[in-house]
Amino acid sequence: MQTHFNEIQKIVDHIEANFDREVSAYEIESMSHYSYRNFQRIFFKIFNETISGFQKRLRLENAYKKLIYTEDSISEIAWQVGYFNIQSFSKAFKQQYFISPAEARKQKQDIFKNFIENHKIDLKVEIKYKDAISVYCKFIKAKDYNNPEIDALWKEIEPEAEIFDTAYGIIRDQPLITNHSHCRYGAAVTSDETVEGIIKSEIFGKKYVRFTHHGPYEQILETYRSFYHFWLAEPQLLLDNSDVIEEYVESELTHIYFPIYS
Repeated sequence: MQTHFNEIQKIVDHIEANFDREVSAYEIESMSHYSYRNFQRIFFKIFNETISGFQKRLRLENAYKKLIYTEDSISEIAWQVGYFNIQSFSKAFKQQYFISPAEARKQKQDIFKNFIENHKIDLKVEIKYKDAISVYCKFIKAKDYNNPEIDALWKEIEPEAEIFDTAYGIIRDQPLITNHSHCRYGAAVTSDETVEGIIKSEIFGKKYVRFTHHGPYEQILETYRSFYHFWLAEPQLLLDNSDVIEEYVESELTHIYFPIYS
């Protein structure tokens, strides 16, 4: 059963890595022992959406992040996420978010307004390049990154804790954009030993703005509020649409790495 789960996760990772194009039935079948029809059925049961619907959603969510994080033109963003016709992109974006890409970009401040309102800025940030590292990682749907589900994932991994070197959390979605029911969180660990039942992958490998959360994890949203408040006041700091990574240094010390656009 665990082997099948890992196989499914590898295919999902492949789809996510290639969200900007249609992943073919042949690709999926060649990566697994499933027929495309069977995998489609399993995928829908897990994610409650079709493979094509999943890919379209990822395209548009990444486009939305690019619209508010970068200064790339709308036509460039459309091409980057797999739309070769700006009219098709604008139509799909409006169907998903009920506003045009141009309106979404203009409303950048409004997206974060309620999240950071009346929040005090007291945050030290630094720019750091982080080399890529290999980790063992398992993802769940975190429903807006609520702590009980994340806690349950780490408890599942905990029996192997003595062989781990460092632990990381991978924040794959922007909960101010992604529907809360689709938000994904990954628990990642480094280890010199093979960790059974967890997929091996890579994280980091680019430049990040790093800031630190001091205190229990249950209060980490307050640190994110401070960061977004800082970032909105720094228009020259462009962010990337890839994963945000949390490094768990001590029980009440977490470094947060937000990818920088390059």
